[in-house]
Amino acid sequence: MKYRESESRGQSAVEYLIIFSAALALFASVTFTQMINPSSDAARDSLYLSQARTAADAISGAINIVYSNGRGAVKSTEVQIDRTWSVQLDNAKNVVRITIGISTGSENLEHNLLYKVDNYHAISNVPAGTYSVIVEWPENATTRENISGRALDNKKIYIYIRPRGD
Repeated sequence: MKYRESESRGQSAVEYLIIFSAALALFASVTFTQMINPSSDAARDSLYLSQARTAADAISGAINIVYSNGRGAVKSTEVQIDRTWSVQLDNAKNVVRITIGISTGSENLEHNLLYKVDNYHAISNVPAGTYSVIVEWPENATTRENISGRALDNKKIYIYIRPRGD
């Protein structure tokens, strides 16, 4: 009789051990996925912010070079952003602003301009990809300052500058 009682206790101990192991494995898998996802979101956000910062810097640099070189100057630069984004020329702060969505909302990355922007200009919802940004100070005095996204299908963005009084 004693043999059967100890056998029964041993079997119940094994059953409890199996149940505890299954619960521990489930807990570990849930915890592991919660630890991995925020890390990958942070890595992706860091990439997008870096690309947006580089784009704002490249575009403002191209505008500043064209402005420094005067009428008739043209400068082209390439930007790559792997997420939908927007670009603005902000006359209130006199900056190029790239707005990009990240996991916690949207983020604005700005870079100052030497050129004094006359009006606010923007292109919203630019699809992810690599774009040629062509900055020009046209010879034609009737061309107005603007930013044109009509060639987005061809992966081109045109920015025309025209300093005040020109």
